[in-house]
Amino acid sequence: MFAKNLKYLRAKRGYDQQTFAEMIHRSVSTVSEWESGKYTPKAGILADIANMFGVKLDDMMNKDLSKSTDNTVIEKTTNTMRKLHPERQQKVYTYAEKQLNEQQNPDNVVRLDEARVERNLDEPEFNVEVDGIVAAGYGAFNDDRDEPMDTVKIPDSAIPSHYDYCFKVVGDSMHPTYDDGEFVFVQKTQDVTNGMIAVVDIDDMTFIKKLIFEQDRLCLRSLNDDVDEETGERIYPDFYADDTDNIEVIGKVVGSYAFK
Repeated sequence: MFAKNLKYLRAKRGYDQQTFAEMIHRSVSTVSEWESGKYTPKAGILADIANMFGVKLDDMMNKDLSKSTDNTVIEKTTNTMRKLHPERQQKVYTYAEKQLNEQQNPDNVVRLDEARVERNLDEPEFNVEVDGIVAAGYGAFNDDRDEPMDTVKIPDSAIPSHYDYCFKVVGDSMHPTYDDGEFVFVQKTQDVTNGMIAVVDIDDMTFIKKLIFEQDRLCLRSLNDDVDEETGERIYPDFYADDTDNIEVIGKVVGSYAFK
């Protein structure tokens, strides 16, 4: 689906292959091979292309965008976001995610007095700084992990005794173990083992994945085994990184918390 969507989005913007190739610093032959489906770009490049066209990477990989109805509000929002600094883009995205969650889960939007009845008020809560987001799909950009994105209150029993980072999960590819909107606690480690669930940065895009070490490359595997009903293929296929990519294993996941 990526090949078809790339060709569609490029033509929609009025770019020929030469112009588009120059914009992303690649050759015309490379763009032609992408659009023919012969090759698929690496994760970091995929994310850059999706960002350039203002679409979700999950949609670009799995949805026929040529059949989508144009939405003026969405296009205006996207064009405005491109002009914002990264930290302001993140705030807009976080707010939009909150609105979507409330829309999809209206039963979870309760008044404060109702929430007090449902929760154990005897258990102390602590402020936890959220260092950024991690994509359970195709990668998320975090400008600066030294500056917290947000602060949330989490019950004491859900907070690990030692962790270095807390990230918010975005996407469904790690379901059912880690769901969209869940918070994961990450501990730095020098002991990176095969099969470990980790947060990893590849070409400035951050993922939460199961790490599988192969002979000359790293396989990033999703836990969600859902398949496309039409093609029978996994909705969240494995993808890979090798020594041509900038790879940083931020740490292993040592705990998680989801607001009920």
